[in-house]
Amino acid sequence: MAKKVIYAIDVGNYFIKGIALAENKDSYHLLSKAAERAEGIVKGQIQDVKALRRKIENVIYSLEGENNKAKEIEIVLSYATNELKISRESYTLEFSEPKEITEADLEKIKSNIQQKYSELNKEVLDIKFVNFEVDDKKVKNPVAFVANYSLNSIINVVWVPENSFAPIRNTIKNLIEGEIPIYDSTLAAAYGVTNTSDRNLGVGIIDLGHSKARMLIFKEGIPKFYLDFEVGMEYVLKDIMHVLKTSESESLRLLEEHAVCLQDTKAVKKIDYLSLVGDHYEYTTQNLLNKIVFARTREIINKLNSDLAKLEYENTLEIAGGLQAGIVHTGGGARIKNIEKTISDFMGAQTRLGIAANNANNFYIENADDLYKDPLFSPIIGTINLYFSGTNIPKLYIEDAKTYVENNNEERAEKKGGFFSKLGKILLGGNEDAI
Repeated sequence: MAKKVIYAIDVGNYFIKGIALAENKDSYHLLSKAAERAEGIVKGQIQDVKALRRKIENVIYSLEGENNKAKEIEIVLSYATNELKISRESYTLEFSEPKEITEADLEKIKSNIQQKYSELNKEVLDIKFVNFEVDDKKVKNPVAFVANYSLNSIINVVWVPENSFAPIRNTIKNLIEGEIPIYDSTLAAAYGVTNTSDRNLGVGIIDLGHSKARMLIFKEGIPKFYLDFEVGMEYVLKDIMHVLKTSESESLRLLEEHAVCLQDTKAVKKIDYLSLVGDHYEYTTQNLLNKIVFARTREIINKLNSDLAKLEYENTLEIAGGLQAGIVHTGGGARIKNIEKTISDFMGAQTRLGIAANNANNFYIENADDLYKDPLFSPIIGTINLYFSGTNIPKLYIEDAKTYVENNNEERAEKKGGFFSKLGKILLGGNEDAI
């Protein structure tokens, strides 16, 4: 009997993906995974709450399987907001007498920045220090230094407008009781498929989504730039549909099972597919299918490369030394065969498929090798890593009371009696009207 089961769900434009993890001593075991064709969401905008909620319910039921004996259930969710912003903040702590800097002082700074953004109707997703000055002297880490009069800091903040997650929260509000952790898909995937060394050296992460491609650029360990592009892999599917005159589902099958991103191939192979008109099969050649995929993919990559080159030129000092760790591609579009070669040819940089390590933050999932290799699930991998590490959930500092309040494990524990108990009833069959 599973002690605790976690459902991690990523709401994408084309697929809603999910995995179920069971607690197993010091690790977790992959119980199941599922993917459902999304409905009610177009280009990152939720347009039909009921349709999208129904699809999320389907994923939950698919994951449930034999998990109906779980004692405790938790859910985490990721969703691409399309509104990531990156800002720099400066903050100074002043002291009336000499004081040894502690971790609590750094948490105080983070929490006050978070409070400031909250008052401005902004939701902080990631917050990291850039540099410090103790009494006007630069230091790498101020902890254990004694400050005579001040600690100055520069903080990098990734945030979204407060209403960015409102549509997805509204979508799930009648599905479960209480609030569940929600992460940005692209930010989570970026952390999931890179390591500390990559982010320090400089790395560009391209999330090849269905309706959009998104890019996050890290340098010196922090997210520095976010770009999104009104081009996505849906155009590859549409080209297959229009040229071969077939359905979207059949185009997806051809793309996943047969297509290779190549400008030309000597392979002589006939591929059968179901015609859009009637119920008969027609055939195409491997060479034609490859050319269709290559032509549109090249156009998308050229657009990304052009905008990236312009960004690097305009921000030479910010990206000094270039992206030494290269370009990492992930997301559903990264499943296309040979796409890494096309990206490498046109972007002229070291490229690789984004594969997360199955031991990040001392968090290990048994029976999950195939999951980690599949770029479609990279947002989920990044999400659960962030969730368990708590890296983007700063403490909330109450200035007047001079106390720290944990906004992490203690808060989750308090909610288990309400949200998790009802959620358990819903998923375990105790409340048939809830879904």
